[in-house]
Amino acid sequence: MTSSELKTLTGINLDDLVSSFGWQGYPLPASVLRRIFLNPARKFADQMVKFDNAVGESNLAEASRRIMRENYVSDVRAHGREHVPAEGPVLFLSNHPGMADTISLFAAINRPDLKIIALHRPFLESLTNTTKQLFFIDDDPAKRMNAVRQVTSHLKNGGAALTFPAGEIEPDPDVYEGALDSLDNWTDSAGVFIRFAPDARIVPVLVSGVIWDRSTRHPLTRLKRSRMDREKLAAALQLLAMVTRSAKPTTVHVRFAKPITLEEVGSTDAKAIHQVVVQRMKGLIQNRRNDDGVSALSE
Repeated sequence: MTSSELKTLTGINLDDLVSSFGWQGYPLPASVLRRIFLNPARKFADQMVKFDNAVGESNLAEASRRIMRENYVSDVRAHGREHVPAEGPVLFLSNHPGMADTISLFAAINRPDLKIIALHRPFLESLTNTTKQLFFIDDDPAKRMNAVRQVTSHLKNGGAALTFPAGEIEPDPDVYEGALDSLDNWTDSAGVFIRFAPDARIVPVLVSGVIWDRSTRHPLTRLKRSRMDREKLAAALQLLAMVTRSAKPTTVHVRFAKPITLEEVGSTDAKAIHQVVVQRMKGLIQNRRNDDGVSALSE
């Protein structure tokens, strides 16, 4: 990645920070914020460049382990890993609490053939090697169908794919209320993919512990009226602590449910498949086990 691309990524980080404070429409305070946090934004951009380079040298799982051994989290604990197929077609469906959830998933799933179904984001599109592992979902119907064909082709060839059915940031079950309610926003897209790749198994996944509860109590978050804005600012403050102070304040937990097969569901109907997916996710949320799990960073 060139210095120009690093500068672009730094700018994206600063844009995200300004957005987290809600100052997009206030040029003066936004400018001050950019100047104050230029170095942390550049440092985070550099960390992401190193991550992207590692993806090019190895794969998402190994690159994620490398960066998390040095930054962001104390550990990633995987629970129910016996439910993760080591090979063969599998579609992982996960909640999306943000922060280090994606790289925690990459490490815990530990499939070198894993590809991600993602929305277009400037940050993601700036990571050249990582982008090659993504299937971008577009609002344009023709492009969306092309992405569906790419995903199903990958599954038919025995690959693994990961998607976030909510399509937005969700509450961390260990910190916020609303994780169960968030399931109401999940799409039934799994049924679409499985209809075209019937041999693929579906594995629901729950990520928790990515949010530092201390950041949620920061005085600045009280300035925000909506819960969504408070959570967005808390996440930004947590990331700043991770980057500026090399803080590793959380232990992330990744819990895998028993795989779902078409044979179990007894139908290719998307709604029927979705109902089983939601039931498995509710089970993960309501019955979070107290076992230690295994570290996903010590592979």
